[in-house]
Amino acid sequence: MSELLVDKELQLLKKTVQSLIKESVAPAELSPGEYVKKLPEEVVSRLQTEAKSSGLQALGAKKEWGGAGLSVLARAILLEEASQHRLGLYHPAVDAFGGEFPRFLEECTNEQIEWLVKPAIKEGKGCFIALWEEHEDNYLEKLTSSAVRSGNEWILNGKKTYIQNLEQSAFGVVLVNCILENGENQPTLFLLELDDQLEKEETVLIDVQTTHSISLKNYRVNDNQRIGAVGEGTDLMKQWLAEAQILLGAKSIGVAAKAIEYGKQFAKMRITRGKPLAEFPSIRSMLGKAVINLQSARLMVQDAARKSDTQESDFELAAQMAKLHATETTAKIIDDVLQIHGGTGYAGDLPIERWFKELRIARVNLQKAETIIENVARTILG
Repeated sequence: MSELLVDKELQLLKKTVQSLIKESVAPAELSPGEYVKKLPEEVVSRLQTEAKSSGLQALGAKKEWGGAGLSVLARAILLEEASQHRLGLYHPAVDAFGGEFPRFLEECTNEQIEWLVKPAIKEGKGCFIALWEEHEDNYLEKLTSSAVRSGNEWILNGKKTYIQNLEQSAFGVVLVNCILENGENQPTLFLLELDDQLEKEETVLIDVQTTHSISLKNYRVNDNQRIGAVGEGTDLMKQWLAEAQILLGAKSIGVAAKAIEYGKQFAKMRITRGKPLAEFPSIRSMLGKAVINLQSARLMVQDAARKSDTQESDFELAAQMAKLHATETTAKIIDDVLQIHGGTGYAGDLPIERWFKELRIARVNLQKAETIIENVARTILG
């Protein structure tokens, strides 16, 4: 059904991604002969060269920067395919496409693009986002990190947590409240160099994901590192947040699709009580419902992507709902597929156990279910 939603050019890119995963990424993950958690840099570099030759580099970055210049919808469709391997949920195609570059970087000056963005794309790196804090509870309005002006500089203070992909990034963006002379707080974005002056702390979540915290203690940035005007930070960050939720939903769907394949194969192969598991009504029901629910999640994600591309009035809420439905649906599918496999699902030969853990993280990434549901309720009830 989803094949009808894309044009011929995108279909060709989709097949290219499928080929990359099947012929290059999956074998690379299997080559160490063990439960791989990370691929060597030289392997990732080789895969990036292969992807770049097909025009698949920095998918969301503008073409004049060296990226592919793809829409959110196109990226969602391609990332669904690119996530269908062991490390695919948080490292689709094991980072062969390089990093993601938020749409708000289009607000950067030419000097900023030349200074940080273009070199990052050329290196196959990305951009980390320093947004959340330990006690903000997924609400941008509750952020406390601050910046005070001193001549042509801003002095930043605060701590940002749950930063993903910092190791794969060449620079970062931080949201802080600029405190004006009249005491007003104006949320603003600043570019951060990834240098030794930035205090970093690593945290491993459920042994499958590394996140970082950064501490800003009288950290000085020049005013020419500001993105957009003072006070525009929240609006710009909301664009990224919607986009990131859509793409996380798309990657979750890809993982779920692969998990269903594993479930189907095992159900046909495993004989119990004299017949394959695939002949038991309970197993057939699990897999049948999985396919139905997955398609509904896919359509929600693609609808939200279209709305994001056209900046429709409800694109933020559509993105939140799509992320919630996609991650919750995938979590249920992974749980069912793990149930079908029984003890073998924990053996490590298949990535089902890893996905089970990662989906627990994905469900609280960016915005928690409770926050999203409250946003929906506020929209319909006032």
